[in-house]
Amino acid sequence: MIKAKDSTRLLLISLLIGQLYVSCAGSPVDTEVKDTNYQDDEYDYGGLDDEIVDVTKGHAEEQAPPYFEQTDLRIEAKPGDDVILNCDARNFQLSNAVVWYKSRTIIANGQMAIGQRMECMMNNSLLLKHVTPEDSDDYYCEILPQMVRQHTALRVGARLSILCDDRDITDRSQTFRQGDHHKLECRTYLPGNATIKWSFNDLNGQPASVDHQDGVIILDNVDEKNAGDYQCLADDGSRHPPHGTVHIDVQYSPIVSTHRHNVNTEKGATAELYCNYRAKPIGRSYFIKDGKTLQLSDKYSLKDSVHNGHNRTTLLVREVTDSDLGEYLCQVENAIGSNEVKVHVSYNPETPQFEDMSAEGNKVTLHWLVRSHQPLSEAMLDYQLTGSYTWSTVLVLETHRHNNTENIWKITHQLELSRGVWHARVKTKNTQGWSHFSNDYVFEIPEGFDVEKDEEVELPPDEIVRAGIMPMSKGAASSVQQLNVGVIMILLGALLLRVHL
Repeated sequence: MIKAKDSTRLLLISLLIGQLYVSCAGSPVDTEVKDTNYQDDEYDYGGLDDEIVDVTKGHAEEQAPPYFEQTDLRIEAKPGDDVILNCDARNFQLSNAVVWYKSRTIIANGQMAIGQRMECMMNNSLLLKHVTPEDSDDYYCEILPQMVRQHTALRVGARLSILCDDRDITDRSQTFRQGDHHKLECRTYLPGNATIKWSFNDLNGQPASVDHQDGVIILDNVDEKNAGDYQCLADDGSRHPPHGTVHIDVQYSPIVSTHRHNVNTEKGATAELYCNYRAKPIGRSYFIKDGKTLQLSDKYSLKDSVHNGHNRTTLLVREVTDSDLGEYLCQVENAIGSNEVKVHVSYNPETPQFEDMSAEGNKVTLHWLVRSHQPLSEAMLDYQLTGSYTWSTVLVLETHRHNNTENIWKITHQLELSRGVWHARVKTKNTQGWSHFSNDYVFEIPEGFDVEKDEEVELPPDEIVRAGIMPMSKGAASSVQQLNVGVIMILLGALLLRVHL
């Protein structure tokens, strides 16, 4: 039988066990908050003073119109790249549609692209595969029905390109062959209009403008003169406009020349024949006489050098005899072709070369240089006013050696002329014969330096017969003058009338 004292102990133990169970298995309770009711689902409904929740707020956000955080984009790409044109619209809804444009042309609608190198992506972006410079343009995607746009400026390659026969050769070199036909085109990839300007620097660095049509240069029948640097500039008004350069090399047949077509020599001397040429690729030069190529020997030798940017081949003919006189051919050939120049060897003076001129009012002093082993005996000067049909002739008897040189002579003569454009030429004679006339030297006497005209003088016919010449005007040069036919006829008529009387 359980005693009362034991029953009291069991009751206390049971109560303790119960409190322990509640403390371990029940919901957390904030012991500082009193008189609070808790629900089994632990959901907090809030009190009357809590913030009111707008259940339409999310719905209103979904109905906001689409927009772009950036409306203008720019992409630089290289030819051959794959380019993604983004259409990153915010608030894009299922009710919206996307249309892609290149400039004003539709290139994609929704998920359907028109071009073979185009592909529409699930996020409305557009993939352009293997872009070329022709793909450079303004692209934009448009969100319908709100017609919200995002523009993308695509530039493939440089802002400016130089094309040769539709191939990009910007800042590169090209080699053409003589006689070829090529097209150089300057293209710009600028949003606005730019003025295309072409310039050309030849191999000597001389600048020149180039004619073109809409940025296109046609090089027809290419020649050595077309070699050099071509530069295209797109003048868009900026401080640093885009530009490009291409260097053109031209392979051409030899261009052969000589400044001494006639070479003077004497018996027993050594004659030097010069042959200047330009060629690309380099050419091979040789001399021909009487149809035979001259071979190196004690008689003939060749010397190669460079003179004023030209290749020069000099033929030396030793111990000259009469059989060495005549015509020689200097022939130069390369992989493109061949060319030649003639050189004549004789005992006559060489063709005079103009040296210089000095002028004082209407008085001009002209100077020529002549090569001759033999002494000069005389020189003849012809001069003519432009538009005249005849030449006036002066026999120049005064000649002297130039700067004490052995074989070079100087011809000097002074003329007093009226205003106008004049031509003058000279030939000389040595103990063997006459030279050829020099090339015409053209000069001008400006206005304000007219020769004064003397008053007409009536001479007795007896004096005309006795002297045989007319008195020369103040400005005439000392020369053999021809009488005016009209004046002679008048004087003869007067003389006959006098005899008759």
